[in-house]
Amino acid sequence: MKTRSLKEFTSPPVVKYSEAFKRAVVREYEKGILNKDQIQAKYGIGGNSRVLEWCRKYGKLYYPKFSAIGRPMKDPQKQRIKELEKQLEDARLKVLAYEKLISITEKEEGISILKKGRCQTIDELSKTYPRKVSMFCELFGYSKEAYYKHRTYRKISDTEIVQLRESVLALRRQMPRLGVRKLYHLLQKQGSIHVGRDKLFSLLRNEGLLLCKKRKYTVTTNSKHWLRKYPNLAKRIHLQRPEQLWVSDITYIDTLDGNAYLHLVTDAYSKQIMGYELCDNMEASSTLKALKMALSRRKYKKADLIHHSDRGLQYCSRIYTDCLIQNGIAISMTENGDPYENAIAERINGILKEEFGLSDKFENILQAKELTSQSVGIYNQLRPHLSCSMLTPSQMHKQDKLKLIFFKNKKFRQLLNV
Repeated sequence: MKTRSLKEFTSPPVVKYSEAFKRAVVREYEKGILNKDQIQAKYGIGGNSRVLEWCRKYGKLYYPKFSAIGRPMKDPQKQRIKELEKQLEDARLKVLAYEKLISITEKEEGISILKKGRCQTIDELSKTYPRKVSMFCELFGYSKEAYYKHRTYRKISDTEIVQLRESVLALRRQMPRLGVRKLYHLLQKQGSIHVGRDKLFSLLRNEGLLLCKKRKYTVTTNSKHWLRKYPNLAKRIHLQRPEQLWVSDITYIDTLDGNAYLHLVTDAYSKQIMGYELCDNMEASSTLKALKMALSRRKYKKADLIHHSDRGLQYCSRIYTDCLIQNGIAISMTENGDPYENAIAERINGILKEEFGLSDKFENILQAKELTSQSVGIYNQLRPHLSCSMLTPSQMHKQDKLKLIFFKNKKFRQLLNV
């Protein structure tokens, strides 16, 4: 009898999770709404201890490695009776609370909750009590024939929902806070979606996979200084090609060791992050490192280029402006405190924080640098932009034929096409 070789046995593919995804899972677990098994089922995470390992690494709570073993009961029978009595009383109170909640909600919202959720409720109960389906249908005022007809129809769509959910989670493992419009576009390219955009919104809402925006603001600009301030050349510019206009800004990153600062240089046409530097200071030398990285990655070196920023001390400093002048780059700055004057740079800051987890509090700057490097790479290569006809920044940067799409009509609409 021939023995099988080891090559015939293939191990399952290894699923890679980004740092931002791990942190997002831990945050949701620590809210206490879902338990570990529900979290794993929701995001398709394998392994029994993977979520707990992430919690021990990134969580804010204490997670012991071994649970304590209590003293055995002296009289197990009496103890069991007490437990059952307590469970019975708790169940009675829960029923009263749920009945009151349903009554109040139906009165306030003007809807019938039982009518909308009775089929799903019978489904869940029938898993535990398969012989009591008729009783449950009668309880909810539902005929048995109508229930089975609705169940057969729903099984078809449920299969599609499961497949769609897996496709969404595969993208979210890399970009955990990617919006639904971008998800819809990427799923269309993969050919793994057969519903409309509004239906996708509804399905993700039912699955608890819609995102909530975070609002947080910290001042990083000091414009009260004696250094020269340049006029706003980007105010009326019409973006037609990459490396026509660069926008720069500084945003803070929170760590246990104190604030760190992320210096960014972004191409306004393609939205590609050209250069960045994460450090523990706001000195002009650190901002200059981000600019030098952008210059080293410049693709169209003979084309005219404008550098636009706020009037912060770093951007007005001699070493920074000299570097721009030496490279033949025109200097542009905001004229007042209106954030729309540097809207693209502000939007990129928001994307990195909201979608890639840079708004979290890190243990140290090394951990923040690791996530920043990973996030910038994923952002440039994978994240599509509505204004770029759903191309990624790296794809948009390689061409100059497409026109940018504008969505808002405000005072500085030229800088709102993110």
